[in-house]
Amino acid sequence: MSTRLTRLGESHRGLVGALGLLVLLALATALRLAGIGAESIWLDEATSLMLARMDLPELIRTASVDVHPPLYYILLHFWIPLGESEAVLRGLSTVAGVLNVWVLYRLGRTLFDAQTGWIAAALLAVSPLHIWYSQEARMYAWVAALMSGSILLALWFWRRGDGLTWLGYVLVTAAAIYTHYYAVFGILVVNLFFLYLWVRGALKRRGGAPDGRLVWGWIAAQVAVFVLFIPWLPLFLVPITVGGEGWVSFVGKPSPEALAQTLVLYMVGSARAEYPVLVRRLAYVLFVGAFLLGLWPRWGAGRGQGAGIKDRTPDPRSLIPEEAEALGFCLAYLVLPLGIAWVASQVLKPMYSARYMLPFLIPFLLIVARGLRKVPWVAPRAALLVALLVVMGVGVAAQARTMDKPDWRSWSAKLVQMAREDDLLLFVPGWHIKPFDYYAQGKLHRFGGVPLPVDRHREQALKVVEEAIAGYPRVWLIWETPHYTDRDAVVYHYLREHCRQVAEMQMPLMGRIILFENSGATGGE
Repeated sequence: MSTRLTRLGESHRGLVGALGLLVLLALATALRLAGIGAESIWLDEATSLMLARMDLPELIRTASVDVHPPLYYILLHFWIPLGESEAVLRGLSTVAGVLNVWVLYRLGRTLFDAQTGWIAAALLAVSPLHIWYSQEARMYAWVAALMSGSILLALWFWRRGDGLTWLGYVLVTAAAIYTHYYAVFGILVVNLFFLYLWVRGALKRRGGAPDGRLVWGWIAAQVAVFVLFIPWLPLFLVPITVGGEGWVSFVGKPSPEALAQTLVLYMVGSARAEYPVLVRRLAYVLFVGAFLLGLWPRWGAGRGQGAGIKDRTPDPRSLIPEEAEALGFCLAYLVLPLGIAWVASQVLKPMYSARYMLPFLIPFLLIVARGLRKVPWVAPRAALLVALLVVMGVGVAAQARTMDKPDWRSWSAKLVQMAREDDLLLFVPGWHIKPFDYYAQGKLHRFGGVPLPVDRHREQALKVVEEAIAGYPRVWLIWETPHYTDRDAVVYHYLREHCRQVAEMQMPLMGRIILFENSGATGGE
């Protein structure tokens, strides 16, 4: 009778857990779909679409000179038959965002327990930063999901050692690198942790001897991932070793504050200025408190079901029996990638960008979730979780109210309406033709071939501008200001000197749109 009751209780808990996870996934989906098409497509998203529209050989050739590998663009290539509206384009990232919530639940359950996994998944479902990149037609949500999946499969392989899990790890890990180069950091941390387990002697058979099959299987997995990446390896090394504007070198070396700002983004997202001051401070206190508590493995031991290490009941076959080891892994997965990218930006070339750090939101939330899980009483634990979800929800609402992308939708329509058929639109920098064309669909004469940055190619740039505007009675300068491509306003001053400025408009979050009458063109006709 007691056995039957135990089974019924376990079945009931399993059903409740499954329903709770479904609710989380539904919430994550709803938050990522809400307002997904509200803002205009911006430059990077237009670049994604431009590559996705190409046939696959051309796409791969073009991506080979880009700063990102090609897998996301290939996925988008097969996605856009569904449509090319803002919402549909961004929907591919939404799929990755929701998938990541499920993977994080499984990851938390594997490292700690089911409740920790559920709390971490709940935090990710409402994370303003994760929602932001789940609504952008770029690769960041996908690399976060794939890296999380790679770690989960690694943990499963260490426990099971079966061929199917091995194959899944190899394919998902290779896919992560082909999505974004920062996946290398995740591979580094996982291998360091595997080395630790090997030294500690966790990788043993029941008889106590080292499990050579598992060790050699893991080494073979790393070799397989490397072999799969060999075709792209030379292109991976280029943005690291050579100069130019590859990756984010133009922004300069990151300051120490960049690390703190990344953690702030993990907590409240990109719209922290829109938070009420007291709510923002409350968010910091709650997150920092839960994070620090999560790093204190034995706090509250013996105080009941929510207490420290005694509440942890992992699979008996787990290679990570101690809570401190799981926390150490999460901390390494957070600290090492951010630290290596920051140090490399000081000694090699600047490559630290907050958007590249999205995958490392995952270990941050796992540690926070573990801190909440260790609160020894159910009511305070639930209240703290609700408080965190509320302050994160404030960030989600603030992001929805704040326009963060240039409004190319409106301005493209205005330019098409105001410009004449014989006008020229001169873009500095020229890449802004891409979001303009997404809405204008090839209307009007456009030119974006001014050599950049202009101050390094001054004479050549002025000659190109002179040739470009010849024969056009009016020239619209669409100029991003301030921007490294033309800090000294060389093109603007040239047009002021050789043409007559007749109108100027400010384009928020982008710069200035200036209309010139080209008297030289009129006189030459």
